[in-house]
Amino acid sequence: MASITQISTGTSIGSGSGTKITTNGSSTSTSTTDTSDKDNAEKLKNQFLSILLTQMQHQNPLDPMDTKEFTGQLTQFSALEQQIDTNAKLDSMLSALTKNTLSTAFNYIGQYVDLATNQTAFQNNSADWTYALPEDAKSVTISVTDSAGKVLYTANMVNGAGGSAINKGTYNIDLSNEDFTRDVADGEVLKVSITAKNSANKAITADVHTTVLVDSIQSDEDGTYLQAGGMLFEIADVNKIMKPPATTPATTETASNDTDEATDAATDTTTNQNADAA
Repeated sequence: MASITQISTGTSIGSGSGTKITTNGSSTSTSTTDTSDKDNAEKLKNQFLSILLTQMQHQNPLDPMDTKEFTGQLTQFSALEQQIDTNAKLDSMLSALTKNTLSTAFNYIGQYVDLATNQTAFQNNSADWTYALPEDAKSVTISVTDSAGKVLYTANMVNGAGGSAINKGTYNIDLSNEDFTRDVADGEVLKVSITAKNSANKAITADVHTTVLVDSIQSDEDGTYLQAGGMLFEIADVNKIMKPPATTPATTETASNDTDEATDAATDTTTNQNADAA
């Protein structure tokens, strides 16, 4: 059953402190190419020196050649060799950093992470998003589509009084296969669209995040990627590591006046909003 719950009155989802880890792609063939370039430069230098010595041996002693140009060319060869050596060392450092990134990526396996995207992976019979409205909305419509663009779920949010006005704040969407028009396969990538308008009938841009479970990693010549179902993303895309979601989330479809103390305490800090399926 669809669960759309206001989890705070704040409108900033990705706030928090920490250092983001960035990755850079590298190719294992780079060092081999640099070695070949170095060998070619050395060969050209030796050929140049051989020609220079030959010319000096056969020059007219009464009219010797000007060595300034040759000296300049020798300097250029030396600078080229130094640049190639520098590139080789930088590639070696980059390779070490890439291996360290791969090692770091393993630590994310089994972790729930927050991503600033409207896409998510359907995992454990759940598609989860969090979105923030920066201002009060006259109406809010939620739509979920698959990778082919087919609409699997659509709903209009309804407030506690049965109206369409929704207060600004942060809301959580939790959908299961019971909510979709067809069965969604585990790991399938879904996309949510939040269409909100204010009292002036102008569009409101919602900040959308998702929480997914990292189940594997991939690494190729372009870099290292974390994987959640069918989603691939870089470590730098991770905003924060989240706690595992509750196994029995509260739904917004039903409400009861007979609540225990725990429920009363929860409703003091959260406001549930209903979603009427269109």
